[in-house]
Amino acid sequence: MEKKKYPIGPEHYTIYEVIGQGCSALVHRALCIPFDEVIAIKILDFERDNCDLVD
Repeated sequence: MEKKKYPIGPEHYTIYEVIGQGCSALVHRALCIPFDEVIAIKILDFERDNCDLVD
């Protein structure tokens, strides 16, 4: 089975509600427009106060 190659860039996705979160990211339900497929997409937020990242 060949893996799908999802497009890069926000213009290819419609972001819906938050379905999960972690230290440095939120996970949203989203629509991948080219495939007309509902997916989960993780959006990183390095500005969050409670996130300690090691250089």
